[in-house]
Amino acid sequence: MNKIYILFSLIALTSCKQENTNIKENEEPKALQEEGIGLGRFKSRDNLVDNLYQELVDKSPKLKALEDELHALNPRDTTAIFHNYDNKSYNYYGSAKGQMEGIRDSILKKKIKSLIDKSSDQYGSQKAELESLVSTIDEKRTEITNYHTALKIVLTLPLIEQYQKENLPEKSPFEKVIEKENQLLEKVKQNTPNY
Repeated sequence: MNKIYILFSLIALTSCKQENTNIKENEEPKALQEEGIGLGRFKSRDNLVDNLYQELVDKSPKLKALEDELHALNPRDTTAIFHNYDNKSYNYYGSAKGQMEGIRDSILKKKIKSLIDKSSDQYGSQKAELESLVSTIDEKRTEITNYHTALKIVLTLPLIEQYQKENLPEKSPFEKVIEKENQLLEKVKQNTPNY
């Protein structure tokens, strides 16, 4: 059910593509402008998808609202509560077993081991539901990240495709260079003594 909701959300957000089409027709994105390279946050082409997407976010209230929601949701704060709680119990049982090893009386040691194991098993049952919830939170976060990446690619592909169409270099300068290289190669060959 959640996957369907996320898919519909992705489709709804790609309707922003209509809005973004007008943006790209009016002006070339800064991330694709030669003079934009090295200025401001567009420091390199390494993150071109992110740079193009950020420009779309800056111009689209829908995308801006979505990004704000994504940044506001921080499940790590919630899962950290469980992990801190669980680590204390894990550390306790580790310390208790370590100290138990120091007991010389084998009968007492066996009783203490049984007591620790029973408590540890009870704790495992007690935390199982919370562990499952934390696991679900982690899975959902991964799913959100995957769909967010898909959204960025779906929305920025038309921008790069438009750039490619509008900025395809003419062949003639390349052909001229090849022609000059051929001429130069012949001169080099002519000036090279027989060997």
